[in-house]
Amino acid sequence: MHHGIRMIEGRQFREAAIEQLQADVPGFPQERYGAELDHALARIDEEQVGVLVRRQKMIAAARELDVVNAVFAVYHFNSRYSRHVCEYGLGPIPLADVFGDLYTPEQIAEAAARADALISEGIRMGYGPWDWDADMDHLRQTHPGFSDRALGDALDWGRFFGR
Repeated sequence: MHHGIRMIEGRQFREAAIEQLQADVPGFPQERYGAELDHALARIDEEQVGVLVRRQKMIAAARELDVVNAVFAVYHFNSRYSRHVCEYGLGPIPLADVFGDLYTPEQIAEAAARADALISEGIRMGYGPWDWDADMDHLRQTHPGFSDRALGDALDWGRFFGR
């Protein structure tokens, strides 16, 4: 699966993936490596369907929010999950594709910059003492306009890093 994902992402050619498989797990007939890689690619195709459905639900929910919280939802997903192995090589969701019909490029860029600042502060806070209520109050004051859901997501990510 790892080598299949690398192929889908354009980071590895089929021949290199097979060579690496042979080096990692030697001793099988040559054709077995290609068959296993083909099997992994088929599984990745199947798994991507479920991931795409989950992404579409998240995008639909985000499009119902105001610009700051909408962009945060997708920006947070992109930052935290889009390059995760369980995304099967799909990569980040382009903000302009999702919100280009709702907001101007300037509004999207400003909301993305604010989302980045919130995430960065949430991560920094995760390394300090943990007091959820006090931390949420601080984020509410320093990042007005974000919902408690967005603030909590940023703080939760910080706690993930800080544990």
